[in-house]
Amino acid sequence: MEKLRKQIRESFFNPILHFLPLILFLVADDFWGMDVAWKVSFPISLALLVYVYYVYSRIFNWHLIFTIFYLGVSFLATIAALLPESIISHEIIYELVLVAFLLAFLLFRKKIQKSIQKVVSGLIPMTNNFNELFRVSWIFFSVLLLYSSGFLVLQHLHSDAVSYQQMLQYVYISIVIFLVLYELLRVQIIRSKLFREEWWPIVNTQGKIVGSIQQMTSLNDEKKYMHPVVRVLFIDKSMVLLRKCDSDDADFPGLWDTTVSGHVQMDETIERCVEQIAVDKFSLENFKYMYLSNYTIECKREKQYAFLFVSCQQVEYDLSPTFSEQTKWWTQKQIEDNLTSGIFTDNFVTEFDLLQRSGLLETGKCHCNCRLKEAIYNQSSAFRRV
Repeated sequence: MEKLRKQIRESFFNPILHFLPLILFLVADDFWGMDVAWKVSFPISLALLVYVYYVYSRIFNWHLIFTIFYLGVSFLATIAALLPESIISHEIIYELVLVAFLLAFLLFRKKIQKSIQKVVSGLIPMTNNFNELFRVSWIFFSVLLLYSSGFLVLQHLHSDAVSYQQMLQYVYISIVIFLVLYELLRVQIIRSKLFREEWWPIVNTQGKIVGSIQQMTSLNDEKKYMHPVVRVLFIDKSMVLLRKCDSDDADFPGLWDTTVSGHVQMDETIERCVEQIAVDKFSLENFKYMYLSNYTIECKREKQYAFLFVSCQQVEYDLSPTFSEQTKWWTQKQIEDNLTSGIFTDNFVTEFDLLQRSGLLETGKCHCNCRLKEAIYNQSSAFRRV
């Protein structure tokens, strides 16, 4: 569970931690000058680097980029402060430089996102992090632009604008502090919700777990992650029980597929997943099944590392009325005659080939007293963490 919590923290990193040195610098600069701003913000930036390195190690490079960003903005603002007051207003010099940097950052979002993705571990889903980062960037860009514009307007319209500018500055700083506190609270609330949501393991082509991701994030991400799934074929007297997917199914609308299938949840065993699905679909408990094979396949929204099982149990399946209307026993000949017609899922086409080669359809019998766990863990390296 702790590893899952760490994965959630890394895949939903608080963007305020990227901006914190910048925020501290601009607040300290507005009230006490740049010397104090450097003395306050620079140690905090170093402390954050150490913190991220030990707590969020896999996204350390990503945070390092923003530390360099902070140093670049602060250095340029310090140099710009040496220019005459007639060229640039010293009171908002840091805000003006930061506005320019954020504008470029937002305008070149796609290129920057691709560049950042290259230096971040591919095992971390970054969609949430990128979305949150650019959302917060837009908010701070808007606040800084409004404040800078208001400050300059007051400076040119009022001969004695100091009191108005100070009032505007207090409002501006109050808004910045509120945004920081709001974002800190917001991220904690979202993380607590994510802890309760469905998470899928991410595996490599050898079946080893290399990470995890929230279900909807994975399915909506442009990148296809590979997830472990279990699939159970029910056979009886050389016939195979199949189900027809709903017409609104996101992946296989209206196609015939293996009756029992489902994703393995994070921290869930293969056996537990198979048995839970059997209970949900057929109300079957303690039924016998055997491990047949595993294979990988690319689907519409994901890649799958499938564990294929077979059950020849002679029982009366207790199907729900809706589910039973979508199931049918297919003979081997019926399947072969329609195999290339496009009415079966790609998964089942692969599984039918494995089933034929096993010889189980010819005998109509399964030797189900196999050692399931040993079969899984000996024949596949899945669920051994790297």
